[in-house]
Amino acid sequence: MRIDTERLYTTLEKLLSAHAPSGAEAEMDVLVNEFAAPISDAVWQDAADNIIIHIKGESDERPVAALSHKDEIALIVKRVDPDGKIRVRPLGGLHPWALGESPVELMAPDGLCPGVLSIGAKHVSEESPAGLLKTGQPLTWEQMWIETRLTAEELAQRGIRAGTRAVIARKHKMLWRLGDSICGYNLDCRAGLAAIFEAGMYLRENRPAQDVYLIASSSEEIGGHGATYALAQLPVETAVAVDIAPAAAEYGTINSGNPIIGVRDSRGLYDERIISRFDQLATKHGFAIQTAVLTSYSSDSTIAKTSGSVGRAALIGYPGDNTHGYEICSWDGIVNTAQLLLAYLEDPAI
Repeated sequence: MRIDTERLYTTLEKLLSAHAPSGAEAEMDVLVNEFAAPISDAVWQDAADNIIIHIKGESDERPVAALSHKDEIALIVKRVDPDGKIRVRPLGGLHPWALGESPVELMAPDGLCPGVLSIGAKHVSEESPAGLLKTGQPLTWEQMWIETRLTAEELAQRGIRAGTRAVIARKHKMLWRLGDSICGYNLDCRAGLAAIFEAGMYLRENRPAQDVYLIASSSEEIGGHGATYALAQLPVETAVAVDIAPAAAEYGTINSGNPIIGVRDSRGLYDERIISRFDQLATKHGFAIQTAVLTSYSSDSTIAKTSGSVGRAALIGYPGDNTHGYEICSWDGIVNTAQLLLAYLEDPAI
């Protein structure tokens, strides 16, 4: 096996703990550059904050890009109330019921400020915020706030204001083993980055047929802005997104060692020629693919294709339950995603 599974796991553990809400990804930038150093012929950060790793191949004709995003779903401060309650809204596809009351950290200019995402006391009537929820009313972000035990004046002194990001507390970002699966917040898309770096380790020492660009993209969770910019600047016609993909009965997908290959999503079609190539390569390496027509889903590659930044789009998805929540992924699914990516980057046969 050309994928070092122990190194892949260690890389994922390190990436998972970093804070990187969309537009405030500096902590992840440090880690990405650290992992990029030993695998790149050149590495740079562009104007949209994507980090691009160039690995030279035997030819510079028809280079291929593989990308996975470095930002995470998070919260953004809408306002600070006079009583110090911090009102927030989602930054990306985060639902209040996926977090509930949980510890968070506000990314203040002077460092992290601890807080608790709150709803209030439950031993109450309908006069109180939680009272209506007890009657079955859906939970919304408007009913929640972050409690820090600081006054509005103290929060202002710390620079916490509209626009400040809030993320899941670091102590809750550790990997958790569950049989043959791994669990955690932000396996989307840190496992994808780990797979890209692992493929890059091999390609740096075993030159592919063509140049490869590995992209740690920015701001994917709020619309794929980074990838759209990066792919428009690079001399590539094909982009392969590596991301979590939903294991769901409606798609006919299961949480297994077989990667999920997108056929279509809410933004457009994936390239059928590349899907066929994935099928050939997976069979060669002893596993299968699951094809899926995805509805409430898009990836960096289809967003960029729809925007005219790249000609061909593909998706290799590692299966996951509880996507955009406390995610559960088959470990073999992540390993085989890395294997399939590496096999394709070695010989796309397009």
